[in-house]
Amino acid sequence: MFLGISGAQDYVVLFTVIAAAVTVLAIVLSIPITDVVWKYAPYAYPMPRAKAVEAECFERDDIEEMVEGDLRDVIAKVEARVEPETVRKLLDERDPKPLELELKRDAVRSLLKVAESSPEGTDEVVRALTARYELEDVKAVVRAHHAGTEPEDLVDEPVLLPSDVWHEIKRAATLAEVIDLLQGTPYDDGSLEEAFSEYEETGNLFVLESALDRAYYSYLWDLVVTEKAEEELFPVLGIEVDLYNVEVAIRGILLGLTPEERERAMADGGWELLEWRKRELAQAEDVTDVVETLSGTALGPFLEEAREEYMEEKDPRAFDKALRKARYELVSEILETDLIGAPAVVSAVYAKQRDVDNVVSIVNAKLAGVEPLVVF
Repeated sequence: MFLGISGAQDYVVLFTVIAAAVTVLAIVLSIPITDVVWKYAPYAYPMPRAKAVEAECFERDDIEEMVEGDLRDVIAKVEARVEPETVRKLLDERDPKPLELELKRDAVRSLLKVAESSPEGTDEVVRALTARYELEDVKAVVRAHHAGTEPEDLVDEPVLLPSDVWHEIKRAATLAEVIDLLQGTPYDDGSLEEAFSEYEETGNLFVLESALDRAYYSYLWDLVVTEKAEEELFPVLGIEVDLYNVEVAIRGILLGLTPEERERAMADGGWELLEWRKRELAQAEDVTDVVETLSGTALGPFLEEAREEYMEEKDPRAFDKALRKARYELVSEILETDLIGAPAVVSAVYAKQRDVDNVVSIVNAKLAGVEPLVVF
């Protein structure tokens, strides 16, 4: 007799129980593995594309060499990426705009390929973040109509807008036509027509631009509210909204806007900046109040550093630099926590846009004889 078991039937029962226990344990242990496989399997195709986009970006050593060198050193690094005519204009005419536009076009095309191969939800996030350049184009068209000129310096790569709609917007004879074409797109949150009416009465371009901005950032936040985005991306989209609202607060103060005008220009949602904090930002009397309101948030240290620079030099670009630096550094911290899946795919967007920003900043700084802002 062994372990109190004497008969063959008892051994059969024992083995049956052990086999059942092992089977149950195997099933339980396999559940997390199966979940992981199902979660990451859709990213098997977009991941190589995302990594290829990141691999195209300049290494830190390259950026440092461009910062330390002269304009010809920079051109030597970038000329393989752009057309010869772009290089000629930069060298002979000292015109950096063609280079900036060509780099942005390349970024849009590369990132849209990543979006096309990404699973549902993540593809929308990639497109939405890539559409920053499209938003710039839309506002450039609006400004051209305001000034009575033709739209110039466009990236001209539609992202969220259908191609036919974008081409109609570019060709529109009046600003009223542009506004009509934009209604119902991600650049209209339902308030664009009202903003246009106010613009017609006052001629205040900020009203129109802020309506376009607010709609775009509300569109980003809607990806969180509707849970179209993966949960790991919620803070990334929220930070984008927070950064925009801080920009509105600072820009509004510098433009002399009323607290009501500033609050109306702010977008819904956000990650750290809850409604009460956004109200305080809108009511801030000066940039120092804005910085103090952000104390204790992730954005606080970036804005504190910018305030010190602003107080010394009285140059509002210090805040633009701080917000740009905060965007890339804070988002990178979030995305680096997951090396595969949605965060890794979206990381390609920020890597490519940071690369473009760094090169453009360096080139402009070389032409102006000032220090560039680069973010690693």
